[in-house]
Amino acid sequence: MDLSLVIVTRNEEKHLARCFESVPFAGEVLVVDSGSTDSTIGIARTLGCRVMHHSFTDYSSQKQWALEQARYDWVLFLDADEYLDPDLSGAIRSLLLKGPDRDGYRLRFRMLYMGRLMRLGPWSGESHLRLIRKASASFSGSHVHEGLVLESGRPGILRKGHVVHESYEDLSEQIDKMRAYASMWARGEHSAGRRAGPSPMILRPLWRLFSSCILRGGILEGVPGLTASVVASFYVFLKWSMLREMTMRSNPGGEDRVR
Repeated sequence: MDLSLVIVTRNEEKHLARCFESVPFAGEVLVVDSGSTDSTIGIARTLGCRVMHHSFTDYSSQKQWALEQARYDWVLFLDADEYLDPDLSGAIRSLLLKGPDRDGYRLRFRMLYMGRLMRLGPWSGESHLRLIRKASASFSGSHVHEGLVLESGRPGILRKGHVVHESYEDLSEQIDKMRAYASMWARGEHSAGRRAGPSPMILRPLWRLFSSCILRGGILEGVPGLTASVVASFYVFLKWSMLREMTMRSNPGGEDRVR
């Protein structure tokens, strides 16, 4: 089928095969690697993927470069720790056989967290633009969070099935990733001229905890849902406390003017 599955990787030996196998109808699987030191490249070649190397600067430019290398008109982007469930895999295949009437489609997501496929909590209701006509979309975004954007028109949404996302092996890995992402976010925001007072580092985490636990129903998912909600709140605290620290260092003696 005339579809390029594009996967951007670095040290993804644990996940790559599962992601690959969830899209068996792709005419091309393009793996763009930024310097894996594990078996990622060997696994990709064994699976028959087209493998390219591109040095990493940020997520947005890395994925934009990968998009430009895709051979087919239709492109599906998945991270290596994501995979299509059978319902979504079938829905995408049927859509492409029938002929899409939009230039892009949002896919619904579910997080596999602490062994539980989460329906509620901090990630409930998430959908992302991942299936696009190559000529009609591009990546934009920050140093941490990137996203596909259509040049014109509104994307459709596939309501059957989900992309399953298993981002963390355990809490230790999650916290390590959060610390790295929070630092990247704070440095980028500070470089762009943003400053933070004490209020956001207090109020925003509290809102995130309330939103995740109560409004999004995380408490109903038991221990995994409660854990996810608390950790999501802690991530917000890390981001804003790091930016606050940078603000104080760059404005010694005048930090109280920033709220």
